Amino acid sequence: MNRILMIDLAEREMQARSRLKSRADQLQLVENTKATSGGLSEDQEKELKALRATMDSDLPVDDFYRTVASQVARKSWTQLVNGKDPEYVLKYGFFGSQQSTVGSDLGVNEREIAAVCGLLQLDGFTNANNTDVNFIKHIAEAQGDYRQNLQLFNAAFAQARDRSQVTVQSQIDSGRISKSIIGCITPDASIAHRVAVVEKQVPGADDRVSAVSARTVAQVVRRLIQESVTPNDTWLTSKIETAFNVLTGSIDGAPPSTLEIDLPDLEVTVDIDIDRENLNAVQAIYFTWQLEEMRMYQVVERIVDLFRQGMLPLGRGSVGDYLYKYYQKAGERMNETERRDLYFRCFGAPGGNPGSAEPNRDFNELWLRFLSAVSSFSRQLTVDRLLRSNVPMSVSQEQVRKAGRDLGSNLSRNGYGIAYNAAIEMQQSILEFRDVLTNPDLRNVFGARDMWQVIDLVNANYLGGPRNTHRFRTQSRNGAIIIRWIANHAQQLTDIRGPVLMVEQIVNPVFRVQSDHKPTVEPTDWDLVNACEQWLAVGGVQEQSVEQYSQPIEAPITSSRPIGMPQFAREALDSAGISLPA
Repeated sequence: MNRILMIDLAEREMQARSRLKSRADQLQLVENTKATSGGLSEDQEKELKALRATMDSDLPVDDFYRTVASQVARKSWTQLVNGKDPEYVLKYGFFGSQQSTVGSDLGVNEREIAAVCGLLQLDGFTNANNTDVNFIKHIAEAQGDYRQNLQLFNAAFAQARDRSQVTVQSQIDSGRISKSIIGCITPDASIAHRVAVVEKQVPGADDRVSAVSARTVAQVVRRLIQESVTPNDTWLTSKIETAFNVLTGSIDGAPPSTLEIDLPDLEVTVDIDIDRENLNAVQAIYFTWQLEEMRMYQVVERIVDLFRQGMLPLGRGSVGDYLYKYYQKAGERMNETERRDLYFRCFGAPGGNPGSAEPNRDFNELWLRFLSAVSSFSRQLTVDRLLRSNVPMSVSQEQVRKAGRDLGSNLSRNGYGIAYNAAIEMQQSILEFRDVLTNPDLRNVFGARDMWQVIDLVNANYLGGPRNTHRFRTQSRNGAIIIRWIANHAQQLTDIRGPVLMVEQIVNPVFRVQSDHKPTVEPTDWDLVNACEQWLAVGGVQEQSVEQYSQPIEAPITSSRPIGMPQFAREALDSAGISLPA
């Protein structure tokens, strides 16, 4: 027989510990910035120390369970803990009987605590604090229900034990129990100490347990009572199994009164509207667009033209080979008009042909709104905001999520078609341009120190004047980081569960020294914030504009993929003198 894991009580314990961790993280953040904030007060230091000790212990922190256990035992929680009676001390869903002997059944008091917890959850009485002044009364009423139907509860608990045999790791992966459950019985040390223990831990990740929900057991018994089933019923076992199947959805036919209102999650049943592959393509196209604005393509083409005319003192070598190859295969590459059409479709950039593609008119505003939301959110993570916890933050996680999802959906929609293939060609071209422009032979011809000086000199002498290369190369790199972050976090942007930005990464960034870390491939939240700040700075976006753009607006009307206009609508617009792309 496996150990019995009270899965719903374990889930409540995990949620309670998560709330304590959030508070501890908030206090730790103030302490980390004590140079400007003055640090924690004496009371706050005591609170943080107590929180750390609590979170490092296996003792339950869920007030709901602690109050129920105290009332059933008729002792205070302090007395229960100091008395070292494991019968009442639940460890991540394991009662005392399950912590000592494998295969033992729940004790009398343990079943009563579990049943009372299940009945209270079923009736919605879970506020163990001062918000429910009648909570103790609800416990007494639940105890009366349990004792009046004791035999039905015993039968339901016995049958529930054999219905769900799972591994501990499967429940950790599903997010129902804390990973600290591993080793809570053996070696039974502090949580921090258990991490370093190499000996076998009990329970282990692969151990099988019987996952029993006290709430479901209570619901089964309630159903049996409504159907006037008695403990002496000949078909009691069959009726209990039928009740379990009906309540867990295994069979149909449950009356409406036994079912709960449980609306479906529509975001889970459909594909997300941000296609990562499309955004990866758009990332390369955006990067190329900014380099096009500094005339990198035109510079290389002008150098090829000078090479063809014999005006560059270049002899035999790799630079000459590349320039000749570039000239020879000019007809196989996208020309500037085709590239401008692509920028026009993906970003609404000027210079494209309105007759060949529909421009992305929403990009600029959605782009500035996301950058401004991220920038404002990071700036407001200051000590005075944390200390004044009663003052709401002007930009929330959900505003950042909404702005990111709007931008991601927009870019994804405009990344279909030729975008991915064009992005591959553009990426290869940029790599080749980098190699040829940094070649010492070519730099010596122009007397330049690096590739940027080569571009500046060619722009100034042959292409009508210099361009702001610093601005465009900064925007190209940081824009690529921003788009890749959206692509990598598509799931977080479409799933409302959990934060979209990790506050700790932003306020206490761990700067990577590894040479293999590439923000344009695996950007962290800090990389995102830094990229947004730099882009806004070089773009000359004023503070008042950032504040204005950071506020949410209604999402623009858009589809998750391009939808062609019906022919009759095109004909109506054509008759009105309005021409659209074919």
